Amino acid sequence: MESLDTLFRDYLKDYVMPFDKAVQRAIKAHSDLRKDLEADEKLGPSIVRTLLSGSYGRDTAIRAIKDVDIVVQLKLSLADLQALARENETAQECLLRLLQEAILRTGRAARTRKARRSVQVTLPKEINEIGEELPELTLDIVPVLIQIDKDTDPMLIADKDLVGWYDTYPNTQLKDSERRNNASTELNGYRSYKSLVKIMKAWKVVHFGGAKTPKGFILECLTATYHNPNAEHWIDAVHDLFRNICLQWPDPEMLATIPLVHDISNQNPTFIPIAKTVDDAKRVLGKIHKHLTLIEQAIQEAETDTYKGAKTLQRVFGSDPETIYFPLPKEEKSNLAAPAVVKSPHDIREAKPFG
Repeated sequence: MESLDTLFRDYLKDYVMPFDKAVQRAIKAHSDLRKDLEADEKLGPSIVRTLLSGSYGRDTAIRAIKDVDIVVQLKLSLADLQALARENETAQECLLRLLQEAILRTGRAARTRKARRSVQVTLPKEINEIGEELPELTLDIVPVLIQIDKDTDPMLIADKDLVGWYDTYPNTQLKDSERRNNASTELNGYRSYKSLVKIMKAWKVVHFGGAKTPKGFILECLTATYHNPNAEHWIDAVHDLFRNICLQWPDPEMLATIPLVHDISNQNPTFIPIAKTVDDAKRVLGKIHKHLTLIEQAIQEAETDTYKGAKTLQRVFGSDPETIYFPLPKEEKSNLAAPAVVKSPHDIREAKPFG
């Protein structure tokens, strides 16, 4: 069991955790832009705080870090926006326009585009080049209106396409994620909750590639709801997560409606569909069921042959050294392939293990 724990540690460290260059690039991209937004002559006085959100802010991003979410908390009122709106411009469009104009004034965006609830920023070449060969990084900047104070949820988020205001919970998403992680077992130097989220996102890359379903956020919600915070070994942690999801939906092929999962904010009453269609949900849950069987097979195999168990885990967590790879024990072949050679402790040709 300890040997599998070591393999999971190496898997996280070498193939799942954010790359150093990706972290350096993300820090450079968001820190300068946030400072300039808060100092902006026009919008700055209305900005109460900017904070990191999304997977990067919650430290559940993996590998290349392709996007960084920034929440801009504003003390503007709906009346303020109506007064600032141009002719035939809704209050929601006005809010996004004001933010977009402020971003452009910083000079730190190559391009900007208004999405439904945010302003998407394409970064200058010199920022993206920090990541060297990594995929391009974008910023997603979300304006929200505080209702009580900067630390109290919910806040209001604008949807320009639906012309409405909706509750959002950026503070409690961050705080509850941190609490959940701190309450989970530390395994080989990593707290299990956030690491499990990252493992599930890596699992998605291996088996679903760039497909939109399942979304990384949905995998984070599933992990928040169904992980075992008390697991004492990595193999138990991944097994219990997959098993608990399977127990909740024991027969994916019989689904008649899209399953729902609770938001990662404990305060948010919202339940979120895990996919856009029933067929997509069947596909995702069916894969989890199939891989639970493989994980259980690996557990049995590893009792006598760690190498064989790790080979089976590669079918779940990745076997491509160029992308995502679940490592094998240093021995190049199964422990059962040949009888062990027992050497005398007095054999001077045996060197002591280095270190």
